[in-house]
Amino acid sequence: FRYWSHRTDRNGFTREFKVYECEDCSGCPFRSQCTKAKEGHHRRIQYNQKWEEHKEFIRQKLSEKETGEIYGKRKIDVEPVFGFLKANLRFTRLSVRGKEKVKNELGFAFMAVNLRKITAMKS
Repeated sequence: FRYWSHRTDRNGFTREFKVYECEDCSGCPFRSQCTKAKEGHHRRIQYNQKWEEHKEFIRQKLSEKETGEIYGKRKIDVEPVFGFLKANLRFTRLSVRGKEKVKNELGFAFMAVNLRKITAMKS
């Protein structure tokens, strides 16, 4: 461990990192596998404890049976609609800006998908 680093992003959010650095890796046989840093520079690792805790929490949630069932339903219910919009209707980007306008444009796109389903059921 070398020092604590504090970084603030453009939104004003500050992150805290623990910075670990090798003292001297010039004679290390694994240097080429470990780092691409130039000779004289050492391997540096930055560890964000909160980020790692969040990742572990999500990993734990995703491994639960109930969460797996929810994601399984999502694959069946939601994802095919977006896939159909993108692949068949070539709806890959919005042509408007603003929350209300985007809501309206997506509404028209989803309406087109639903109308197509209705006509397919009647045929």
